[in-house]
Amino acid sequence: MGYRKAEHLMEIAARSREIMERDNLDALVASSCENFYYLSGHPSTFMYTLRMNEVALAVVFRNPYRKTVVIMNEFEAAGIPDDLPNCEIRTYPTWVDVDDPFELKGSRFQGKRPTAHQVQEMFGLLSQIMDENDLSTGRVAVELSAMRYPSVIALQEAASQLKLQEASSIFTELRVIKTPWEIDQLRKSCTYAEAGITEATRGIHVGSSAEDIADDFKMALMKNREGSTSRFHMISVGANFAPAHVFDTRASVPGDLIKFDVGVDVKGYGSDIARTFVLGTPSSTVERVYQALRIGHDHLVQLIEPGRSMQSAFHEVMSLIRRSGLPNYNRGHLGHSAGLSLAAEEPPFISPTESTIFRPGMVLCLETPYYGYGVGSIMIEDMVLVTESGCEQLNRLSKDLISL
Repeated sequence: MGYRKAEHLMEIAARSREIMERDNLDALVASSCENFYYLSGHPSTFMYTLRMNEVALAVVFRNPYRKTVVIMNEFEAAGIPDDLPNCEIRTYPTWVDVDDPFELKGSRFQGKRPTAHQVQEMFGLLSQIMDENDLSTGRVAVELSAMRYPSVIALQEAASQLKLQEASSIFTELRVIKTPWEIDQLRKSCTYAEAGITEATRGIHVGSSAEDIADDFKMALMKNREGSTSRFHMISVGANFAPAHVFDTRASVPGDLIKFDVGVDVKGYGSDIARTFVLGTPSSTVERVYQALRIGHDHLVQLIEPGRSMQSAFHEVMSLIRRSGLPNYNRGHLGHSAGLSLAAEEPPFISPTESTIFRPGMVLCLETPYYGYGVGSIMIEDMVLVTESGCEQLNRLSKDLISL
């Protein structure tokens, strides 16, 4: 593990403790795949790949002398690297038997194996750890709203004396300001996404379908080892703007819009960018819409600076777009934070009710999308890093409506 990531994890733990001190909390517990990775530095395959819920926990204590505790089943825990900094591993049994013929670990589970993962075992271990640290009645922030109902009940039964509170707002506060290591991953993810768009557009011609273009985009990503995974690729052709899981095979015709709204994963961090192209000459309607969106988008980038509220930027840009040719333009938000979320969008949002101010270290996706029946999808979306004096654009692709 490189120095930068170790430094990143130390900074996250320190920030977590500052919040716990402020809120009079004894521990912070992560149970979702993104936040488990965020606190521990180790991505759970069971959670990320197999989409399992509540199978591992990461516990950070307010006391700086206590290590971060990772609670994980013994099968998956065997893959945790030895150099994970300032971390203690505690395991519980699962359905997979792990033999130790050379006594490398010096112990063996002799009990009955369950047929599936059991949260009771995991939360029981959490309760035991809290007891060991004299925190059996402590105040603990947990991702209750992200858990399934049976898991919440199991937690309450296993740790009945703990004073539990919701942790979602704490993780939002922590994750909105990126460490230098996180910014590096997001830079790469943006670069690889743009390289994928560039490569895919080279093969677009009249007759190309959304399925063809999506395949070319995914193939292009495989040229970069770190950025070979597409988080999502919402690619539309022509008037069909709806997001699709199975891509349209309809052949494109002259005048069709082609929209890329894509994200690439780099070490758990994902980009979210968009560009729009047109086959041949755009219609007058497309030109009018694009011009209004571009004016608003460019102004939004100029507005990003420390101290300005997100809601003020939203209102100013929405008003400008409406005055620039789209009087009925209507959006719930014009951008969001970027980072670990598998859903691409994570709070805070540049919305009419968001009082959060822009702060240095935020990485944001700025977007001004348009979807119209009989027109299709038009999007410009950039990623920016908020700096001390404004913002740095991480995108390099042209924002013009390019004819292919």
